[in-house]
Amino acid sequence: MTVLPAGAISITDGAIVIAAEAVAPRLGLKPEALQAEMQRGQVACLFETGVDEDEGRTRVTVRYHARSWTLVIEPDGNERATTWSASTIPLETRATPSHHDGVAEQLRTCLQNMAAAGVTITYGGLARLLELSPPNTIHQITVALERLMEEDAEAGRPFIAALVLSKARSGLPAVGFFECARRLGRFAGDPNGAETRSFHATELIAALKFWGGCDASCDAVG
Repeated sequence: MTVLPAGAISITDGAIVIAAEAVAPRLGLKPEALQAEMQRGQVACLFETGVDEDEGRTRVTVRYHARSWTLVIEPDGNERATTWSASTIPLETRATPSHHDGVAEQLRTCLQNMAAAGVTITYGGLARLLELSPPNTIHQITVALERLMEEDAEAGRPFIAALVLSKARSGLPAVGFFECARRLGRFAGDPNGAETRSFHATELIAALKFWGGCDASCDAVG
């Protein structure tokens, strides 16, 4: 059990902020690298609230690729928190609805409509279409897309996230798409390797057929 230093956590109007210096080492990163990976949408965070005998406690799980760190904040958690291995926490919880949940729900509806129309879209185009508020609009998109990929993998569906492309990667999604697919057991290659193109093409065709009833042809929306 580890006690975080005083000041590592602040809670204002119910919003929990954890210092990067406290989180980064537990994910194998330096604080500045953590900030950069958050901007890229590679860091996912889940907040849960305790129920019954755990009422008043909050559990925070931060995930970066294969690493994860879970933090349990006590009711007086402004200055104190304890950590356990994620697999041994006895805390009974219910997930707290977050901003990212709302974005993911809007995103799925939007992408289903695009699949029906047989079109793809860029990350920036999605952020504009959903009228997301800055800062970190692309991060909001990538976190929500990972959530959709997890839901699709659990249900055995094609990744609807395959419809979202990066302008900088010549018709491919961002590297994070392939890293998430690999974590979910769908992709076994190098997220930066040549095999990404064939994997994405197959996933995109399947997604267009499943979600929109379209054939392999599709148009791009900027």
